Amino acid sequence: MRNVVHILAVVVVFLSTCFLSQPLRAQPFTLDEKIKPIELTLSDYKTDDPKAQGRIAQASFTQTENTQYYFVRGISIFSPDYVSITTDDPSAGIKVSLHKDNWELPDASGQTGGEGHWETKFKTSGDFGIKVVTDKLPARYFLVVWVGKEVNLTLPSPFTPRSVSVGQWFSSNILLIAVVLLVLIVAVLAVLLLRSRSKSKAAAACLIAGLLLLAPPPGKAQLDDSTIKKAMDYFKKALDIAENAEKMWSDSKTLSPNEASPSFGQRGPTMPSSCAGAAAASQECRCFAKSAERLDKNRVMLEKLRVLVANQRDFRDKAIAMGNSYAQLHTLMGIQWVGIRKHDIDEPYDQFKSIANQKHQAVMQAIQESLESISACEAKMGERDWYQKYGFVYYEFLYDAYKPSF
Repeated sequence: MRNVVHILAVVVVFLSTCFLSQPLRAQPFTLDEKIKPIELTLSDYKTDDPKAQGRIAQASFTQTENTQYYFVRGISIFSPDYVSITTDDPSAGIKVSLHKDNWELPDASGQTGGEGHWETKFKTSGDFGIKVVTDKLPARYFLVVWVGKEVNLTLPSPFTPRSVSVGQWFSSNILLIAVVLLVLIVAVLAVLLLRSRSKSKAAAACLIAGLLLLAPPPGKAQLDDSTIKKAMDYFKKALDIAENAEKMWSDSKTLSPNEASPSFGQRGPTMPSSCAGAAAASQECRCFAKSAERLDKNRVMLEKLRVLVANQRDFRDKAIAMGNSYAQLHTLMGIQWVGIRKHDIDEPYDQFKSIANQKHQAVMQAIQESLESISACEAKMGERDWYQKYGFVYYEFLYDAYKPSF
């Protein structure tokens, strides 16, 4: 039961000090004091292969008992994970199982088989355990646990290009309209002067002025082909690395079927913006770009909070269910379980809920500030009261959709 205390206490400390990091959960829950797992410590894996960068734990073991337990802590749900075991005796038939919440129910399992090797890929958060069972002793094997770098996934933009009304178009293009009218006036004067066959300098000056106004503006400089190719090569290389890392992560299933994982689909209503789409690269939209970037970062933080709360809630519920089942075996165990649950599970979990709610409020405050900053930028583009029209609705949606549910 001390495991449960450690789990919830560490989560509380995590939320208080380092919100963006993944929580540290203890080994899978158990009431069996005889189970003493060996921790596999992850260390940086230095390699030139970008796909293999991350952390790794690798070691040789000689197992002298039928069952051996291991556990790994501090896993991010945004990282692809890999576990393998290889034995020097293909006939050993070593059975391997991975455990998320407790040591009784496996979440993944297999055995080395004729090749003396077993492996699996998945994604998970917090900690997980590895149980190795063999009837042929002593058993020698090499265990590898690899955790890749976190994938840098982004959420879809909540902004769509704003449709411009006739009044707004005239307001934002008044200078262009004035230039066009001036050109027309000059052209009419030039035609009238030509018809009158006037040779005066005034007529010539008007005509030349009109031609200069009608001349096309200077074009942008064209880059040479080698510069464009070099830029595209770097772009493709970056995409290849990101695509590989993302594919490894997206193709992997969660270790536990009920484990929450990030969702990167569009959530909530979209908001019209003068700086959405191609217009985002313009000088006028620099203020928008900075605020939108802050908004996206906080949206990702909300998604991380949602996953964290869901997985901790699920872990707590399963721990309580297991405790209740053991409490039914004997009256004395039932009495002890009441006190253990209150002090070791419910009270720490209440602290976790309080801190999670505080973090939700803090992130939503930052999101509101970003939306108000975008509203000020939109006002410069001719769209007044943008926050009242669109930003507030989006804020309210995010507030309710990501409010921690316990």
